[in-house]
Amino acid sequence: MNRAHIYGFIIVAQIASSCNNSNKVINNELKEWRLNGAVKTVSEIDYSNTGKYTTYLVFKPNGFIQKQSSFNPDGSLIRRWEYEYNAGNQKLTRSCYVLKDSLSEILHYSYNEHNKIIEEKLLNPFGGLISDTEYEYDANMNEIERRFLNEKDKIQGRIFFRYDDKNNVIEELHIDSVFHQHWKLKNTYNKKGLKVEILYLSLKDSLIKKSTYTYLSNRLVDEACFYNGENELISKTTYQYDKQLNTILKLVNYVPDKKIEKHIFVYTYDKYNNWTSRKEYINSEIDDIITRKLEYYQ
Repeated sequence: MNRAHIYGFIIVAQIASSCNNSNKVINNELKEWRLNGAVKTVSEIDYSNTGKYTTYLVFKPNGFIQKQSSFNPDGSLIRRWEYEYNAGNQKLTRSCYVLKDSLSEILHYSYNEHNKIIEEKLLNPFGGLISDTEYEYDANMNEIERRFLNEKDKIQGRIFFRYDDKNNVIEELHIDSVFHQHWKLKNTYNKKGLKVEILYLSLKDSLIKKSTYTYLSNRLVDEACFYNGENELISKTTYQYDKQLNTILKLVNYVPDKKIEKHIFVYTYDKYNNWTSRKEYINSEIDDIITRKLEYYQ
């Protein structure tokens, strides 16, 4: 995924993740891609400084993604994912193709009777194990442990989760294969259940880094601040959104003692309020242009 998508999709998705459970099966995936209407395909061209990159998305009629492809400026395939689902619209497999459309790996998903994911097994094209991730839950179906296994089915790492009385994750303990703590993550929430502080702590609970967040009344992030281990501000980002609240209009990065970097995004929209072109300006200079063609189910 190219740099432009980081601003268009990933930033918004990460912000939204502060109040979404990653294991929850949503109604469909169009919301994750910030798309409106019965979208069938999206063909996106990024006219970046290094060339023209293309991304192509195909959605099923129920809104779940079926295929996701990205291509180099010369038209060669970077990567393509193809998805299969069960009757409950849960992903069963994600197949990855690279280079000359050759199968690289297949990710298999398994679920429990409560529709929570319990395993993600990554296999090579010949069925050999590459890695395995296992999920464990408490009686409230909150994830309490995640285990990472290698190709020999040996545990390489664990994450233990701790919750408050509102089922918010307040602590993640990251541990290696011999039960040595790598690091700890602590979350603090506001009354609306939105994450307002994240602490990254070392083996001895000393601060590694910190991030804080403030929100607008519509639950979107207004400002994000990032601090080093000495609790000194190293950067700050503020956001402004469009009327549909699904795209970022302005992003300002502030670094102490350095020049402020302002990203302005100018869009055109179709009748479904999906953007069809986007120009990005950094400190008033054009930096990136993306165009889109969207096809809809009738």
